[in-house]
Amino acid sequence: MSAIVNFRNNIIEAIKAAAPEMQNVDWYDGLFDEKDIADWTLKTPCARVAVMNVPTEHHSTGELNACLRVVVVIIDENRYVQLDGDANAWDLVEKIAIMANLNTFGDPNAAPATKVIFKRISQPELRREGIAVGIVEWTSDLMIGRNRSVERSYFFLNGERINKVPRSHVTALGQINLASGAHAEETLDITPED
Repeated sequence: MSAIVNFRNNIIEAIKAAAPEMQNVDWYDGLFDEKDIADWTLKTPCARVAVMNVPTEHHSTGELNACLRVVVVIIDENRYVQLDGDANAWDLVEKIAIMANLNTFGDPNAAPATKVIFKRISQPELRREGIAVGIVEWTSDLMIGRNRSVERSYFFLNGERINKVPRSHVTALGQINLASGAHAEETLDITPED
């Protein structure tokens, strides 16, 4: 699986954990219109995650630094009284913004998320329909590709990296001289355990 798609899936799981009240959290391609919002409001509150604008920078290790622009769209609607979807949407937007700030989303190749911004989309048509839409955006740098400098510092056997260095087998040898003049030898394995 693509490192970017895997990272996006980690973000989706992090949102589900940070806001368990979300009915539906999934990905989208980054562009949406009123019809998409109508489809998404079947289960609210919900969120859609997109990774957009992936300019890359070459790194000295041979990897590419993908500067990911992550966009999360949060949609809620009025439940009990008019405009209560607005307060709920703001609450979810804040939760996700706080969760995203300096988060690597469990990926060792990701830098902490920065430049977190959040806002509400205000459109009279959506407001009249009782729909509240919030946006959270941030930048996450993700290193992709093979790290050639790490490869030079490890031995490879049959094309596979050796992760465990072989340990020497240590044996103690003891000689026993008996009073009768007989000699005996005894060996004992004293190899340290891992």
